[in-house]
Amino acid sequence: MATTFLLAMSIVVSVTNDTDNWHDAGRDRTIPVRFFIPEADLAKPYPTVLLSHGLGGSRDGFGYLGNDWAKHGYLVVVMQHPGSDSTLRTERRNGETILQAMTRAVNAQEAQHRADDVRFVLDELERRHKSDEKLAGKIDKNHIGIGGHSFGSQTVFAAVGRLPYRADPRIKAAIVMSPSPPQKIDPVFVHKNIKTPILHLTGTNDKSPIQKDFKPEDRRIPFDSVTGTDQYLVIFKDGNHLLFSGHPRMFGLTAMEKKCQPIIAEITRHFLDAYLKDNIEAKTWLRKNGLTEIMHNIGHVEIKQPR
Repeated sequence: MATTFLLAMSIVVSVTNDTDNWHDAGRDRTIPVRFFIPEADLAKPYPTVLLSHGLGGSRDGFGYLGNDWAKHGYLVVVMQHPGSDSTLRTERRNGETILQAMTRAVNAQEAQHRADDVRFVLDELERRHKSDEKLAGKIDKNHIGIGGHSFGSQTVFAAVGRLPYRADPRIKAAIVMSPSPPQKIDPVFVHKNIKTPILHLTGTNDKSPIQKDFKPEDRRIPFDSVTGTDQYLVIFKDGNHLLFSGHPRMFGLTAMEKKCQPIIAEITRHFLDAYLKDNIEAKTWLRKNGLTEIMHNIGHVEIKQPR
């Protein structure tokens, strides 16, 4: 299906929203994906961004980001990770609660599966850029970013080189929403090899759905400990853990989500423009008054550049 948007200068951009299931024969694992593809007379191929959901999520999340980024010239791929996805809610073991199922899924094996999912999807994008009916010629393999929420932020950190993982050089920019700090290990040490620019997004009420003793302020630990790259920290006042995921819910968006999600989309888009399109104006917007002005009265901003 296609949604039509009106851009500045009367340029109409249609965004195709489609799904597929990609099978990794080497792991005998199928990755459901959702695409948001610009369909307009814009320069192609498109910078491409992968998105990784949190615990219990699916490819149906991040719609507000996928649509916004695609209408501004990005091809967006939302990955669904079997084993830590929405099946935790519907296929629980031996009468376990949803909380118990989600707690079970947070382990090193699932984290590795997710990291391998990213590599597989990147490889598949390279292959499909050459021959796929829907994607051929549309994927700019030299300008690829990744974003993730909650457990998905750990997937992002793996992709950019949080130890013990090795950075994938195809990833040029990263967005972490509700970033998770490393457990029981020096954060400076595990982040020492990261060189990919990162945008961190969290809220003052961004608690953990599975860790009762987790403090929202701990979500700034990765920002504080990464030193080898440009970094931006955006903290939404009263923002909670569900603010960023954009996953459809029965009762619709909260007032906070209606207010903040357009702002989240704008901030993340400027970040992508700065680091995937090498847009000087976007980088100036981030570093000067644009980012601080848009967050005026609704949150807090910090910026770090390599020493």
